[in-house]
Amino acid sequence: MPEEEKAEKQSQHKMLNSSSGFSFCYKERLHLNRDFRNAIRYGRKIPTKFLTIIVINRKDDNTIRRLGLVTSAKVGTAAERNRAKRRLREIFRTNKHKLTPGLDIVFILKPEIKLTGYSAIERTVLNCLKNAGFYSE
Repeated sequence: MPEEEKAEKQSQHKMLNSSSGFSFCYKERLHLNRDFRNAIRYGRKIPTKFLTIIVINRKDDNTIRRLGLVTSAKVGTAAERNRAKRRLREIFRTNKHKLTPGLDIVFILKPEIKLTGYSAIERTVLNCLKNAGFYSE
């Protein structure tokens, strides 16, 4: 019996530490310049007031959805840019399971994003992705 209890505790520990699949790991980020260029050149562009969303469906068999963030000094101070990027990563992290598998998403931030609240950003991003057919509830 102690063996079964130990195994059960280990499985519960794994479930608690996995965050139910809502992590944001290294493989879910765009890293290479060619990936950014490919998305910007061939992806579908969805402009909004405070950011531009670029989405491309990769042609490989990989189902991982990846995120890339582009910002410049025009957006604001380093703290403002980092806050905006944290918000967008959080939106991606909590909603990635509802996105079409195999997507590369690039967010290009505009200066207006620093004046926009989290809920407005989330609502706009999800509505744009839903209207484009990349997001399902």
